[in-house]
Amino acid sequence: MHDSTLYWLRANYRKIESQVVPAQDMAFDISVSKILRKIMEHLTSQWVKRFDKRAEDIAEDFVRRADHHTQANLKDALKKSGFTVKFNPSQSVREAAQLSINENVQLIKSIPQQYMAEVNTLVMQSAMAGRDLGTLSSELQKRYGISRRRAALIARDQNNKATATINRKRQMDLGLKEAIWIHSTAGKYPRPSHVKAGNDKLRFRLDEGALIDGERIFPGEAINCRCYWRTIIPGFDE
Repeated sequence: MHDSTLYWLRANYRKIESQVVPAQDMAFDISVSKILRKIMEHLTSQWVKRFDKRAEDIAEDFVRRADHHTQANLKDALKKSGFTVKFNPSQSVREAAQLSINENVQLIKSIPQQYMAEVNTLVMQSAMAGRDLGTLSSELQKRYGISRRRAALIARDQNNKATATINRKRQMDLGLKEAIWIHSTAGKYPRPSHVKAGNDKLRFRLDEGALIDGERIFPGEAINCRCYWRTIIPGFDE
């Protein structure tokens, strides 16, 4: 999306630069703004349609992969404790998966709208300030780097949430009720309260969550949280 947008902006920007002479005339400024606005409206419309068309399939594949991952991990954990379980998707698991799909569809659809809004702002600011194509291209590349990092954060966050939610519902369907908070040491800037929960081996109910910082949450639920939990199997982990 970024490469295509940059290509068409460069092509049209050069065309505008070659057809006009520098001037301080307000009519000129308005004319250039109109041309650029039309270009951005066209590009935005194209990419919004493309993302809308693919959002459902992408979201379903994303959640299906998370579901398979959680199922394999839970089977492995139960097997180590001497249990062999055949999973059949319950109503609660199906509902959790569908909620994750719906949330991801909306996030995917928002990607081109947010990106194009940022690009449109940069294009208009560049035109009004009389900046050249090179400066605009440089600004767009910087912004794209920020957008990519943000998209990676969202993807990781949604994967954590989908995995945790489906896994929790599946464990509850098996009659498991409690778990212990495990802090991940992978993050550069860990939350002190999450570190403490891990050190204290904080025990919590799977239908309530752990009371941390005044609210009930689950491991992996907060943005950029990489914590997880170990489910307590009655008779084995007491």
